[in-house]
Amino acid sequence: MKKALLFDPYLDTLGGGERYFLTFAEVLSSLGYRVEVAWGSSAEIDKARDRFGLKLDNITLNSQALSLFTKGGSLLEKLILTSKYDLIFYVSDGSLPFLFSKNNLVHFQVPFKKIGGNSLINQLKLLLIHKLVYNSKFTQNVIEKSLPKSKGFVLYPPIDTESFVSGKKENLIIGVGRFASPSHNKHQDILIEAFREFYKTHPDFHMVLAGGGSNDSPEVTNLVNMAKGFPVEIRVNPNFTELKELYGKAKFFWHAAGFGVDEEKDPEKVEHFGMTTVEAMSAGCIPIVIAKGGQKEILTVNTGFLCADVRDIVSYTSEIVDDTQLLVNFSKNVISRSLNFSLIQFSRAMKTIV
Repeated sequence: MKKALLFDPYLDTLGGGERYFLTFAEVLSSLGYRVEVAWGSSAEIDKARDRFGLKLDNITLNSQALSLFTKGGSLLEKLILTSKYDLIFYVSDGSLPFLFSKNNLVHFQVPFKKIGGNSLINQLKLLLIHKLVYNSKFTQNVIEKSLPKSKGFVLYPPIDTESFVSGKKENLIIGVGRFASPSHNKHQDILIEAFREFYKTHPDFHMVLAGGGSNDSPEVTNLVNMAKGFPVEIRVNPNFTELKELYGKAKFFWHAAGFGVDEEKDPEKVEHFGMTTVEAMSAGCIPIVIAKGGQKEILTVNTGFLCADVRDIVSYTSEIVDDTQLLVNFSKNVISRSLNFSLIQFSRAMKTIV
């Protein structure tokens, strides 16, 4: 049986990138690989099962590899350990690793403007790396200013579109994203500001903002205070079942990551792809999102709206919510579009590099 080793330095954050990473692990296992994850504690894996709806039954942890990747080690130690594997999938933190497996894949979730490390050493590392895997064309275009285009491969995030079902829709708007994202602000405050304006003309609507975080964090406390007096619920750490129910009931999905950001100057501060946008679409939610980063790759004609500011969010939502037939047509369109980012498509694309 072939052996694979996977490493993600951000595994304990359990965001969209970690769902990507762990789904990659699951698909590898289904392809006949014995999968090891460079990590020391099973707590994150257990949480991931609940939060993401993943099984992860055939994944084993390798604390020795974790120590080597995080605490450093000699080149000889890295050679001895990594050469034992048929494949390594390594999530970059902005630097390149020395890897010696038969198939070395380095994945970029963040559009780093500059790849760290000595340029000569990077060139040596690149000789050993078979593919540079990107989660979007947006991320790819930023990083390929520093790294060779010949090794680039876009593997869009896997969305379990079959798990999301469009149910009986309510006058509900949802936003989903971490309340304190380490890489880019999801700007739920902008969503509340937009809802307060939208509510003036549509008082029959309510909003739910869901995501990972802590109830007593400054970010959540601020949002709760902003929402006072309005039908806005802040739901912290919902499980996968709760999210599916929310998506199924909501008519609209709002997302404001990248608001006010110059994506040329600060590409890491906008949405690198937009996994929650596709999840929402697969349940028939119409996306109203900020026109930055990977979001522009997701939406096509009649599958949602790309916005610049609060005024756009409110006006686009108002425009479609008052036209019942248009609302129905858009809901069908977004479900169809979401299938381009399904688990099946992810698995097919994976096979070309695995």
